[in-house]
Amino acid sequence: MSNRKPLSSIPTHIFMGFLGSGKTSAILNLFKQKPASERWAVLVNEYGKLGIDGALYQSQQIHVKEIPGGCMCCAAGVPMQVAINQLLRQSRPDRLFIETSGLGHPMGVMKTLRSPYFESVLSLKASICLLDPEKLLSPNLYGNELFQQQMVLADILVANKVDLASTAALKKFDEFKESFSIPKLVVAKTSHGLIDSSWLSLKPVAGREKETMQLSAVLEKNQPDYAVISESFAKDVVFSTDKLTQMFKQQDTVRIKAICRVNEGWIIINGDQQHLTINGIEQQQESHFDVIVGNKSLTDAISRALRNCIQ
Repeated sequence: MSNRKPLSSIPTHIFMGFLGSGKTSAILNLFKQKPASERWAVLVNEYGKLGIDGALYQSQQIHVKEIPGGCMCCAAGVPMQVAINQLLRQSRPDRLFIETSGLGHPMGVMKTLRSPYFESVLSLKASICLLDPEKLLSPNLYGNELFQQQMVLADILVANKVDLASTAALKKFDEFKESFSIPKLVVAKTSHGLIDSSWLSLKPVAGREKETMQLSAVLEKNQPDYAVISESFAKDVVFSTDKLTQMFKQQDTVRIKAICRVNEGWIIINGDQQHLTINGIEQQQESHFDVIVGNKSLTDAISRALRNCIQ
């Protein structure tokens, strides 16, 4: 019989935001402030099939569980329930972070976390949404129901990447933050995902989900047809960094994540068509690419372009 104390009231934080908003960076920055005596863990949901964010967390020795290949709340929350149970059993965390997919439904995630199943185990804290303010200038994204739902449901709204944002985008954010019928606990601006760790103690505001009920009536029904290209390559396949960088800048992509082998070693690529970051990472078993596009007709062309970047 186990003598381990039952898990109870674990502080749980939902991080949401559209593709490329900086959720992973924000969580990694918070982990740098983790008390040495505490154990923290992350449940991460990726729209792609290959779990690239999971590999990034693991490279930082962070306890992580992945749900790749879609929205974690689908199938009545069963995949999410199973993943949380496995993560709690394996890591027994003092604090849990849940990073939702940029194309996921946060309403379903919150519903699962608030269910009687987790009522005594998890203590849900104020939800955090990160936003790239430049996205507010895109009519297609601004009218996207998921994009709006993520921001409406958030208790804390953070404009990230302000160092890259235009004056018009920051002005749009200042106007937008006043549009919510239920005020946010915190509205802030930052860069590189740097957020205040004191926000982790804030409690959620009840009733925000009522604000999302009006979204479907006022937003565009014609939503972008997102598709993901997930490709894996054996570890002896070597890519050209220059060719990959040029290719991604030329292709019409919404989100780019990759871990791959190049001449210089192994790298992780993160960003979109306008802004890519490349950092080193330890050797992996395979090269992985998850590329999200807003038009399914582009998938074959991008798959071919990836192969043209092999040395």
